[in-house]
Amino acid sequence: MRAVVRLAALVACVALATSRLGLVAHELVGHGGMALALGAHILEVRLFWFAGGWIRYVGVTGLPAGLAIAMAGIAVELVAGTALWLGVRGDGLGRRILRGIAAALIVHATWYLATGAFSGFGDGVVLYRVLGAWRVPVAVLAGTVTCAAAYAGAREVLGALAATLPRHRAVGTIAALAAAGALHAGLAIGELRLRADRTYAQTMAPERERVVTQWIEAHPDAPAPVREAAVEKLEAEHPTFPFVWLLAIATAASALAGARRARPAEAAPVPRRLIVTWAIVAALAIALVIAV
Repeated sequence: MRAVVRLAALVACVALATSRLGLVAHELVGHGGMALALGAHILEVRLFWFAGGWIRYVGVTGLPAGLAIAMAGIAVELVAGTALWLGVRGDGLGRRILRGIAAALIVHATWYLATGAFSGFGDGVVLYRVLGAWRVPVAVLAGTVTCAAAYAGAREVLGALAATLPRHRAVGTIAALAAAGALHAGLAIGELRLRADRTYAQTMAPERERVVTQWIEAHPDAPAPVREAAVEKLEAEHPTFPFVWLLAIATAASALAGARRARPAEAAPVPRRLIVTWAIVAALAIALVIAV
């Protein structure tokens, strides 16, 4: 149990550090940097401590500029993940974790691209509207990269994580990952409920839900038959398909396949120094988000 707790603590700190630094890079370096490069003026930045964020800018109009700014955050994650994957070598636990982080960045970027472009939310709203029917093959292609990165990441890092446990390695590793994931998800969901943000909620709503809500808010006095007809028409223009769930299943299956072929690692407990290092990095990353 002690070994599982140590592993869970390590994974939780790594996840918090990665997601917080990734958020700053995505929003400020990606969206913010591209907006400034195109001559925009940034009015507001909002970063959640444990969830996502957004920026508001003025001074740039037109589809090419809007698309460039929307895709810049995902591009930064892809570049950072690819560079980290290619640049880090070695079989030590710390280096294997860094390559796992690289795979996680690519998984997040391509997942966000695929689901956002398919359903019309977040950074994928512009693509959803521009691509039309072509959003389906684009989403499938991005989702394929998601699955490939999930497979590679699981194959690279899970064997090293499991080797830190003295016995019952498969069950212990799953328990540690589940505990760390539950902590991160709980913090994010709890913060979103405590610090409700209308802009963020609207941004992350699918296009189908957003256009219906906007029509209802714009016509508060519309008779019920008129409202029902309008909603039905809007929903027909934006049909739904459980793409997110299918991609989630495919990603999980890819990670499981990678785990079954995980690279072996020398058995050794999680070094206390490694936990302390990542705890410090996570604390500094959270402090950076709060400061911004």
